[in-house]
Amino acid sequence: MNDGEAVETFEAFYARSLDPVFRAVLLTTRHAERAEDAVHEAFGRALERWDSVGRHPNPMAWTIRVALNVNASGWRVWRHEQSEPPEVAVSDELPIDPFLLRAVWRLPRRQRQVVALRVLADMSAEDAAAALGISAGAVGAHLHRALETLRKNLEATEYGEALG
Repeated sequence: MNDGEAVETFEAFYARSLDPVFRAVLLTTRHAERAEDAVHEAFGRALERWDSVGRHPNPMAWTIRVALNVNASGWRVWRHEQSEPPEVAVSDELPIDPFLLRAVWRLPRRQRQVVALRVLADMSAEDAAAALGISAGAVGAHLHRALETLRKNLEATEYGEALG
């Protein structure tokens, strides 16, 4: 953002970003309540620092990174992750096919994060890399492995016909 450009209001940013940030964090955390808590905390921190966050090259990536860090901190307190993803209730708030969502939730954490940022949040590899603290090449490698795993796992299901 150039110095002469107007900074988006926090309210406009929140309205535009809440859904993609929540989806990205939910896909990563596999737990709706924890994702919601982390997202609200991240947006709270963004609001507190909006003078600087609003001028960040990608405020959404900054917010996702904070939400993922908040979730990771909470995760260390909880100390264990479910081996199987929780059941998914279909709702208007989560218009993602539950079967596909569970398939993504079975991916390793970093692959889930990359899928969430690149696919759901529609971030570039560079922005996703910045949000995750890894290189753009690593983002590409994780995304490639995730898509290969999903393709293999989904070929044996009703989705296989659509892929085939």
